Amino acid sequence: MSAVDNYRAALQRLIEGKPQNVPKGSAINKDTVALEAGRKRGSIKKSRDEHTELIAEIEAAATAQQDLPKPSASEEAQKQKALKQAAQEQLGDLKADYELALQKIVSLIQENYLLKQQIRELTADKKHGSKVVPMGNLH
Repeated sequence: MSAVDNYRAALQRLIEGKPQNVPKGSAINKDTVALEAGRKRGSIKKSRDEHTELIAEIEAAATAQQDLPKPSASEEAQKQKALKQAAQEQLGDLKADYELALQKIVSLIQENYLLKQQIRELTADKKHGSKVVPMGNLH
């Protein structure tokens, strides 16, 4: 794949809003296309003949990006509110899962403690003449 093909693929990812190397929503220009393609800033130059067509495509995409309707402040606020509510619901679910896990851990610790006590009592009885025979090392 040639460098120009890499730049075109990077431009297409930026147009689709699915960049891999630059932040989502970045402005489309020569530098962001170069960075998205894994190159340095300024690597797309007008002085190179193979870049003239690419530069025209980038400028057209940049113009189209600027012409897109931007969400109003109220739409943006509504979107942020919905995201916040979803995050709070997820946090509530995670807290409930965390509490349940803690309850299970405490229950297992208690059960472990009781079983160790029983083992100590049974081995102590063996030392004092009990007929209970330990089944080996239980630790």
